[in-house]
Amino acid sequence: MARGAAPALRLAVDPPFSLWTAALLHGWYALAPFRWLPESETLERVDRLPAGAVFEVRVRQGVDWSDGRRGIEVDACPEPSAADAQELAARVRRMLRLDEDLSDFHARCRRSRALRPVAEAGAGRLLRSPDLWEDVMKGICTTNVTWERTKRMVAALTTLGPTPPGGNTRAFPTPSEVLDAGSEFLLKEAGAGYRARSMLKLAEGVADGTIDVSAPDHPDATSADRLAALEALPGIGPVTAGYLAMLLGTYDTLTLDSSTRAFAVRTFGEAAADPQRLARHYSHFGRWRALAFWCQRWVGGAQVRERLAIELA
Repeated sequence: MARGAAPALRLAVDPPFSLWTAALLHGWYALAPFRWLPESETLERVDRLPAGAVFEVRVRQGVDWSDGRRGIEVDACPEPSAADAQELAARVRRMLRLDEDLSDFHARCRRSRALRPVAEAGAGRLLRSPDLWEDVMKGICTTNVTWERTKRMVAALTTLGPTPPGGNTRAFPTPSEVLDAGSEFLLKEAGAGYRARSMLKLAEGVADGTIDVSAPDHPDATSADRLAALEALPGIGPVTAGYLAMLLGTYDTLTLDSSTRAFAVRTFGEAAADPQRLARHYSHFGRWRALAFWCQRWVGGAQVRERLAIELA
């Protein structure tokens, strides 16, 4: 992608906002086809539009605009048509949650000593994929496995997708491409183990229309409906459903895996190993309690604390 060229797209988001918090608050940035470039603080992705066009997309923080809003600049290669540019803009807005209103969450964070930096930095957006198919497949790859193995599984899956013209990295595969690869690829190349069966069942259902993978994202779905719809998908249990629900804007169900449980116990004591008891610590966050817990764990990391200390000094 040419350097120094005018960005193809400029997107606006109300302050406070910073790209690095939106990208790094959630581990999806480390899963292909996402890639985070720390030197330039750029989020990269090879993205395929529903109609089939494939682009290399680079997202970076822009300067403040004259109206006080914070700009996001997006380069796409090859140069998109006007219609494709509009579609790419919508997909980037979804990935970065640019239209999510976090004002109430930030107001509650400001009343918490531990989470005040989250509000000041404009953090709280959890990076997600452009569609739920990709997020659910990645969710399956996180179950009962180390993070390093999750990354390897997702990287292998991404080799099934197409490359943009002139590129050498690939987009996430469609259900049909997963089905064409078959169980042998998922077992031997991706190392999916027992998860391969769920991946193929999900891909088959989406491909033949018997599974509506977008159902959990219905705007009128209640929290309970959303969790139930996610748990009904192949390979998705209650814990993974809770995390995926957060990617859809549902934060009132606090779930724990081994890593977050260990953090909860270190922070609040043994009783916090029970999600219902842990939720009491965040009762004043209301419907945001799962996001508050997630952010407290994130803001406690040494590198994040150092970065926030510099930015907020």
